[in-house]
Amino acid sequence: MHDLVIKNGRLVDFAGDTDRFADVAVEAGRITAIEDSVTGPTRSVIDADGCYVLPGLVDLHVHLDSGFGGDAGHAMLARAGVTTALDLGTPSAADVFELAERYGTGLNIACVVRLVPGLHLSASPSRGDIRGAFEKILADGALGVKIHVDSGWSVESAAAIAETAHELGVWLAVHCGTSSAGSNIEGLRQTVEYLDGRPAQIAHVNSYCRGDLAAPEDEAREAVQLLRGSPHLFAESYLAEINGNIADCADGLPTVPRVAEWLVQGGYPGTQDGMRAAILEGWAAIPHRDGDHTVPLSGPAGVRAWEEAGTHIGLCLPLNPAASRVPLVASKNGKGAFDVAAIATDGGGIPRNVTVHSGLSLVELGALSLKEFVQKSSWTPARTLGLRNKGTIAVGADADVAVVDRASKSVVSTVAAGEVVFHRGTVIPRRPRLLTTARATADPLADALRIDPAESGLYTGAGR
Repeated sequence: MHDLVIKNGRLVDFAGDTDRFADVAVEAGRITAIEDSVTGPTRSVIDADGCYVLPGLVDLHVHLDSGFGGDAGHAMLARAGVTTALDLGTPSAADVFELAERYGTGLNIACVVRLVPGLHLSASPSRGDIRGAFEKILADGALGVKIHVDSGWSVESAAAIAETAHELGVWLAVHCGTSSAGSNIEGLRQTVEYLDGRPAQIAHVNSYCRGDLAAPEDEAREAVQLLRGSPHLFAESYLAEINGNIADCADGLPTVPRVAEWLVQGGYPGTQDGMRAAILEGWAAIPHRDGDHTVPLSGPAGVRAWEEAGTHIGLCLPLNPAASRVPLVASKNGKGAFDVAAIATDGGGIPRNVTVHSGLSLVELGALSLKEFVQKSSWTPARTLGLRNKGTIAVGADADVAVVDRASKSVVSTVAAGEVVFHRGTVIPRRPRLLTTARATADPLADALRIDPAESGLYTGAGR
């Protein structure tokens, strides 16, 4: 007996070069049949008439810790068709895993830890200190670490962290920028230089092409040239206009200097009063919890939510111009490979999980084909993470599936490991499957799936 049959849908798969109407049968968490018409008894049926049947999205840049709405993030990802997600920058792996166990929706969840001076390391750490911090982070279950501009590392410290990650064969992600370069195209230049040929995930390339130092389209062209000269780098970008940061203020000023700069760019004073005005007038928004998800809230209600939180709450600003977002997602090199290998969201608990709707809009405009959309949103990130049974709809593959209404470009159903986790507006809580490495020793990870970053596409280039 089949556990589940998805009937009458248009199946699109990059790996199998497939675009056809077919039924998909599932048993014990795996795809067992793909036929014109699957017959026989089944426990459950999803009627996918009028829908695409796509591999579940593999999002390698989300936020699922308590600082970024991780309690709601699991439901938000399930609604968005995501079946595997990498939290890219929690200060604590334990926080991500605890929230996953409490609020999980059956997704595959991994994380990397954002290294913070004063928490994990001193501001000028020795090589021995860096290795010791790595050992603790890996024991706690993270795949590796993230270097982040807001941590203020010097170029020398960032390079030492990158070298240690490479020596240990663990995951390294970078939000470009250091104490001497910002989160902009100069930060990307500097990152490429100090990485010096070492593999790494370059987070949200689009965020370095916002027009800070040149026209956005010119910055995007330079980013593409930098990536073409650095084939060891895996780059992702997102499609949402809004960014995500924090609205925290102290002594009348935003606590994150970049937020003050952004307010000025938007025509507001870079102060707490400027923040209030930006929220009130709708230029800025506060992520507001609404049931099992968050929505951007502006106007008087947004100001009220911000003030009731004592300003200690998230912030979304419309900083990502289409002039760089669209070229970056579609750009290919002379061999036909995408310069920015994957689409991610920088979402999860941040309300910008728009890959399906925005990506299919680009398909409609001719910027991507359907199979290329699947490639960038599912197959390539699955290979990059080293998950060979994900990112494809094929007999024997993991039954991770997104059913998407073709007309509205909205997710109708999400299936993870053969279990329905979202269906027509309802999220179904289920225990997650955690992903970690062989170095993990934390108790909650005893039955986690172990992966080896050194054997993943991040290091080998598989999927790109």
